[in-house]
Amino acid sequence: MSWLVALAVALAAGPPSRSQADSLMTAARRAAAQWMAHEFAGLVGSGEAVMVHLPGAEPSSPLRPVQAVELLRSFTRDARELDLVVLVVRNVDPDRAYVEAQRVYEVRGTEVRHTQTLYFGFRRVGGSYHLVEIRALP
Repeated sequence: MSWLVALAVALAAGPPSRSQADSLMTAARRAAAQWMAHEFAGLVGSGEAVMVHLPGAEPSSPLRPVQAVELLRSFTRDARELDLVVLVVRNVDPDRAYVEAQRVYEVRGTEVRHTQTLYFGFRRVGGSYHLVEIRALP
């Protein structure tokens, strides 16, 4: 199922239960903090492969965590993060969820602010959420 179809299904599914929302909000806040600190090893984890979609690049096939970390480091190398605000937290189905966030950053050496929408896709395993996809829109 494509990401956009999954998003449409999520919107139709309605709000998550209170415990699911709390757990997903915790995962969303952790992902935002890790992105802000450029702690991509913590963001990606060490288990599952991760899909990474970045502006100006072809969508990746699932990457091993170490590959995803290096790709994200390269993507953000010249960025100074200013803010990352979680906008939407939504369960797509009982096992999948997404988080939409707005990133504000400057390119090092400039004072020009840029905004970018980030989507973090999660898979629920047991009682916790694991990152499986990162999508950055221009």
